[in-house]
Amino acid sequence: MSSQSRPPNFIIFGEMGVGKSSLVNLIAGNQLATSSSGAQSCTLESTEYPVTFSDPRLNVNLYDTVGLDSPSMNSAGYLDALVKAHELIVSLKNRGGVNGLLFCIKAGRVSNTVQQNYRLFFEFLCEERVPLALVITNLENEPNMDDWWTMNKAHIEKSGIDPVTHVCITTIKGYKNAYEARYLESRAKVLNMLRELGNNDACSVDVSSWFARVCKKLREFLVPAKGLGRSRQKMLQMLTKRCKLRKEDAVQLLQRIDADEERLGT
Repeated sequence: MSSQSRPPNFIIFGEMGVGKSSLVNLIAGNQLATSSSGAQSCTLESTEYPVTFSDPRLNVNLYDTVGLDSPSMNSAGYLDALVKAHELIVSLKNRGGVNGLLFCIKAGRVSNTVQQNYRLFFEFLCEERVPLALVITNLENEPNMDDWWTMNKAHIEKSGIDPVTHVCITTIKGYKNAYEARYLESRAKVLNMLRELGNNDACSVDVSSWFARVCKKLREFLVPAKGLGRSRQKMLQMLTKRCKLRKEDAVQLLQRIDADEERLGT
């Protein structure tokens, strides 16, 4: 299948509980995704949802991901996140690249964890090369949902978050469909945004360089100093067995990480 005929790919990310699965269902127009409790989930774990419409030109692939639920992670979380990152990167490569990031946040103040999720996906994974759309949820009780952006744009920008576009929405219909009109308005906003983002060429994915970058950046910014301890052999096993890397490639990757740790003095 040519890249022109493939549906565009979008990564949905954000903290747990912000409504990522509900956003998938809003886009699909039915209950396609179920919310995860997070108990058995790990950072960068993803579920792919192909969404089809009567007009095939509107079809999209959505990757519902597990984001950070705290501003840092331990060594076990780091290793699991690398496995899931590799799976996501390979899938995006096989699907023809990534067209956009949908950063889902709840209306409110921007916490350290929200900022770290932004860095994890926009900076670390995609190297700031993929258009990012901010999706603000939980606005069903606002007199005018779009007013939230007017009042909070400066706070978002001060937090270092720089979207190319945004939508202010609700992902719920409420009790007895009390918010149905706003739900339908929200769906129209999101679908229009996806059409615009999907018209752009997908950002190509180089599995080796993307994965190496995620390994180094996660280690540098999210794992406390000396958090990995003496787990190099464990990492080598993880890279070769769970990520299916050749041993020589895994060794080379670990050498890059070691060099970075020496530079950082960890």
